[in-house]
Amino acid sequence: MRYRFLNSEIIKKIQFYRERFPLKEQVIIPALHEIQNLYRDIPEGAVEELSDYLSVPLSDIEGIVSFYDMFRHRKNAKNHIRICRNLPCHLSGYKNLLDMIKEKTGANIGKNSPDKKWYIELVECIGSCGIAPAFLINDDLYDGSKIKSEEDLEKILSRYE
Repeated sequence: MRYRFLNSEIIKKIQFYRERFPLKEQVIIPALHEIQNLYRDIPEGAVEELSDYLSVPLSDIEGIVSFYDMFRHRKNAKNHIRICRNLPCHLSGYKNLLDMIKEKTGANIGKNSPDKKWYIELVECIGSCGIAPAFLINDDLYDGSKIKSEEDLEKILSRYE
């Protein structure tokens, strides 16, 4: 089968993981990360190709993509902002951070900004309670408690222009 989304670069990376993990099911999450890193999302059809390539049931891969917040199917903006809303971040004022980010980027929750530079998503946990309210821009983790002003946020956002 000739693949549209699993190009030689992705297949090489998948092979790297296959050599390190004894079970092919253990390769699914790293392979999905590689696909998403290349395309900025999980393109329609990529899941089917990965299922075929790894010889694992399609439902196994679809279950992983639908369970984890980090995987997405739709085309998002250039930069993906994920803001934790779990209890420690909630108590630390994630809503104020969210409002500031919405104002500075022009994006809204679940929506691209008009210029397609930003997409905002609320997530349940990013595993960084010690720096609550924590947030990610793409895969970069930030300590929301250190953002005291709009200028602090602008400095961070300017890294992604």
